[in-house]
Amino acid sequence: MNQTDLFPYSGRSFVVNYGEGLVFRNTYADDGTTVTAEFLEGPQTGAKMTVPFQWTALEGGSYLLSWQEEDKSTVVHCDNFEAKTTRSFYTMMDGSFYVMSGTISD
Repeated sequence: MNQTDLFPYSGRSFVVNYGEGLVFRNTYADDGTTVTAEFLEGPQTGAKMTVPFQWTALEGGSYLLSWQEEDKSTVVHCDNFEAKTTRSFYTMMDGSFYVMSGTISD
């Protein structure tokens, strides 16, 4: 990624649904430097955080997105906003590791 490039989905929000009651809204800031993750369903419903994120465009229209949450857990998404698919890798501070697949909607 060229540091002067703006994330193509800056200023947009997407609902990410992993099933089993785990649903988030990810909103990418207009300036493309932060993402606000809001828990819409699940044990942390209503929780919201805004953190810096990094991104890289991949072949086939996918984007590799990563950030560190406020509690220092790490998140990596491989999202295709046009195909409306997501695959996520989440490592919690206690060492728990989750691999999730889901859908993206506007």
